Amino acid sequence: MEDRETEVIVVAPVAEPRPVHDELCLVILAGPSRGKVLPLDRGSLTLGRSSEASVVLDGRGLSRVHARLTLCPDGVEVQDLDSTNGLFVNGQRRTQAVLRPGDQLALGPEVSLQLQRTDPSLRQLLEELYSGSTRDSLTGLANRRQAELRLQEEAAMVRRHGLSVCLALLDLDHFKSVNDTYGHAAGDLVLQETADRLQSAIRQEDVLARYGGEEFLLILRHTALSGASLLMERLLRSISERPFELLDGQQLNLSLSAGLALFAQGDELEQVLQRADQALYKAKQSGRNQFCLG
Repeated sequence: MEDRETEVIVVAPVAEPRPVHDELCLVILAGPSRGKVLPLDRGSLTLGRSSEASVVLDGRGLSRVHARLTLCPDGVEVQDLDSTNGLFVNGQRRTQAVLRPGDQLALGPEVSLQLQRTDPSLRQLLEELYSGSTRDSLTGLANRRQAELRLQEEAAMVRRHGLSVCLALLDLDHFKSVNDTYGHAAGDLVLQETADRLQSAIRQEDVLARYGGEEFLLILRHTALSGASLLMERLLRSISERPFELLDGQQLNLSLSAGLALFAQGDELEQVLQRADQALYKAKQSGRNQFCLG
């Protein structure tokens, strides 16, 4: 009888895949940007209210550069960068801590975030839901609802801290004739290009929103009237000095009019917006392609 050897196959246990850092994200639970997703796909980043931070956040009580986040083997290390109102991890004030999925991080009295681990499809869904509720679908700018929330936030900052904020209303001159002559597809292209040009000329911490059909709202944070006036000149030139090219190759020369107003301590938000609107009307009546102060 022939001897047979039995082959023994050893199956090694399958190791649990180690979580990868690019699956980690922070979801804003409270504050003006509630619902926004912040992917943590860099080794280190800073959070704060100014462009000095690598991620600019909105919210009452945030310092210019509030905290630093660093990926580490156990999760995400968070460090307070001498902020005025501190940071809190799961309700406890800390100067330094390691966040793990499910932990909550509060920056000052208003902004609260939670560390989550998501797969790419879920993260994309969260980002799309946030974008759909806060962004104008045509231009990608903040929509009117989001702009109004930001205005309320800036009004609170002005009242509490006396910071300088300037508001501007901007309107494309003779835009109706673009739709009437070239069609709405051409009008949409002009609005998209206008949004891109304006957005590229402002700072990261400023807010540009589509406020109406061809009207835009600009919130200039911590900006004096003199600096805002220089910016307005630059924005007007960004529209008037370069033609808009349509899909059929035709070129349109367009211009922009604007009304600028300073939001100072003691002002009511509605009054400031009204001054900016009246200044915009004055710019239109005075020949367009200019801005006026309100």
